[in-house]
Amino acid sequence: MSLSSSIISINDNNFLEAIRGKRPLFISVISNIETTKYLPISGVKREVIDYTPAADMELVVLGRSVSLPSPPVDANTCPSPATITRANVHLRNIPVLTVDAGAEVKPKIPPSTYIQVDRRSTGDISRGLAMENSKKLFEVGREIGRRLVLEREFQVAIIGECVPGGTTSALGVLLGLGYDAEDKVSSGSVKNPRELKLKVVREGLKRVKSRDVFDILNAVGDKMMPVVAGMVFSLVKCKKYVILGGGTQMASVLAVIKEIEGKLKESVLDSGYISLGTTEFLLRDRYSDIRGLVEEIGEDIPLYAARFHYERSRIEGL
Repeated sequence: MSLSSSIISINDNNFLEAIRGKRPLFISVISNIETTKYLPISGVKREVIDYTPAADMELVVLGRSVSLPSPPVDANTCPSPATITRANVHLRNIPVLTVDAGAEVKPKIPPSTYIQVDRRSTGDISRGLAMENSKKLFEVGREIGRRLVLEREFQVAIIGECVPGGTTSALGVLLGLGYDAEDKVSSGSVKNPRELKLKVVREGLKRVKSRDVFDILNAVGDKMMPVVAGMVFSLVKCKKYVILGGGTQMASVLAVIKEIEGKLKESVLDSGYISLGTTEFLLRDRYSDIRGLVEEIGEDIPLYAARFHYERSRIEGL
């Protein structure tokens, strides 16, 4: 592990040097999960969960939330991580694309910044009914990746997500694929409801038809995962660099990619074109272990954590 004033680097493999000066594109894949309507598995206040993906992307694209009076906050009044994303894309003038994989409320943003791939939200993961079409969504993701390469000028794709409750689906997929993830998946909230999330995914995993990655996604995943996985396959094949931006939800995407690699006989994770980016807060979270998860999936995948400090902020939530 190496440290700098702004980035913690693990297994760098010259990835940062390779992307230096290259043109970025930020892509966020959004969805809602039915389970969050009746179980508090998300850190977001229940009354605004349906609006959160839309409000987050409005903030990132427009600089303000339109679907809500203000940017979403969690139960502890901490503001949405989308505030960090907005600051980065605004200060660096990075173009933004929203891919809608089942948001309950559609973001009010320019059509040129929006692609819809599924109208229906992710289903109930506690009943093993997350979706029926994960394989199709993977193929849709591949097609989006191919189209982006043809239609947009960029060399680095930074792929994020907004899926309230998504750390629970991440836990389910990782456990379903056999990873030691029980106490390693983070939360979007300061208070991580680990026991509840574990109970939810254990119930959902009882409905899994096989150990096939698409069956596991159909039972306990969320629609963001196969879409992002498909995009990554196409982007890496076209030699575009990819940074999966987020937390342990993106570790679950890496695990999905690894399984599909074996099916398609295509090399992605060891291509040198993919990494995972997170924050120092999450890397040092004592209730999760993103580093352990990434290293269990693939020892040489670069992992980066941005170092920034809110201790002196005048805004209480920060």
